[in-house]
Amino acid sequence: MNFFEQELHRIVAPKYPDATYVGRACYVRLNELNRAKIQFVTGIVANQYHALRISILNRNEGQVDALLLNLSDILGKKQTNNPNFKNGITPYIWDDYGKADWYVYHPNSRDYRQLTEAVSDYLEVFQEQTQTADPQWQQTM
Repeated sequence: MNFFEQELHRIVAPKYPDATYVGRACYVRLNELNRAKIQFVTGIVANQYHALRISILNRNEGQVDALLLNLSDILGKKQTNNPNFKNGITPYIWDDYGKADWYVYHPNSRDYRQLTEAVSDYLEVFQEQTQTADPQWQQTM
């Protein structure tokens, strides 16, 4: 597994253990017709991966939706001991001529849980919902 596959695995596997990892992307089966493609993407700077792009792909209709999850929106600015970043840094992955790694700040387990939940919240919109006979709420007096 390359670095991007490893990082996607850390984010996706807790909720979707059967995901498939290929190159810099991850594929999740949502139902019979829909799949999700999750990948790290760059912005203005070509070698700085600052977001996750999630595309919902329908086997018959192609792409039906897409979302860009900025790491800064999910993780915010993080404090480091690095004197060059006294005000903190927004986490991103830097690809330095083929050697990718987190730049200055490395996410901790809480950060990965936040990313997992953000991805899962979006993907749940496209999964088949099951209704149960059990009430979702109870009135108490």
